[in-house]
Amino acid sequence: MSFASEIGDGIVQITVPMSHNPLGSTLVYAMESPGGLVLVDAGWDGDEGWEGLTAGLASVGRSITDVEGVVVTHFHPDHTGLCGRVREASGAWIAMHEADHDMFEKMSSSRGPEWMAYQLENLARAGAPLADREAFEQASGTDSPVGPESAPDRILVDDELIALTGRNLRAVYTPGHTPGHVCFYLEDANVMFTGDHVLQKTTPHVGNFAYPLEERDALAEFLDSLRRVQKMDVTRGLGAHGMPIVDVAGRAGELVDHHEERLDHLIEAFGDDEITVWEVASRMQWYRPWDKFHPMAKGMALSEAAAHLRHLVARGQVAEVPGNEPARFARV
Repeated sequence: MSFASEIGDGIVQITVPMSHNPLGSTLVYAMESPGGLVLVDAGWDGDEGWEGLTAGLASVGRSITDVEGVVVTHFHPDHTGLCGRVREASGAWIAMHEADHDMFEKMSSSRGPEWMAYQLENLARAGAPLADREAFEQASGTDSPVGPESAPDRILVDDELIALTGRNLRAVYTPGHTPGHVCFYLEDANVMFTGDHVLQKTTPHVGNFAYPLEERDALAEFLDSLRRVQKMDVTRGLGAHGMPIVDVAGRAGELVDHHEERLDHLIEAFGDDEITVWEVASRMQWYRPWDKFHPMAKGMALSEAAAHLRHLVARGQVAEVPGNEPARFARV
């Protein structure tokens, strides 16, 4: 079974499996560089993923030892997980945006009981009932989901050029899905590696994770980043999951419209009530009833609800009601 295919413009697409995850795999991309190969992302750590990555390279006559560097779209483990193994096998450098490097270090340094204690305290600040906090603790285990072994050794900035053979890959800073998400623009072919910023079918997760109200307006960042990509001359988008995107600008516009609709629905869902962040999440439109969510899924949904709430506050449509703990919010 081949895990790789040549998809034109000198790009090899490698399917790196993660059968434990509903997404099924991460799509890693390889291109020739002066020192061998540059990869876009690396895939989830584990023997299954490693076999997929190495077999994929072998199927096109290359080896993991050929990898000169890995440019990482963002710090999530399905993108960074195998970076440590790649670096150990080939001596490759690992590159990531500074904002996600900071997030990576914070998550990697908080482990075990300390990490769980913070999660439970954070959920309490959101207004999560005791039963839901206990369910989250039981479902999630005690470890932070990101390990320290694949921390980057090269920091990327917006518009930085990564040298390929006879051409360049340009870093395009697109915060939103994470604080330091980066897309990579293959200039000579008008191809963009979109990571998890724009996906062909899936709506990328956008969340605020510190409750009740984080300083960062993640949704504003995401919408601004989508509008930036809309203005670029991109003829083909290659995401980390799903099929190629034939109309990146159109798909980015659909994602903007989707979030505007969710914001409109949420402001209506407030009614005249004063509600916690947890109650905000319970009133949002989801793919299934709130009480049917797995505890970990509730945690992710809560972060997305918090991002939409944060943006409504920034727009002046919602405000925090003074004197409540946990915090409550109401329409203005």
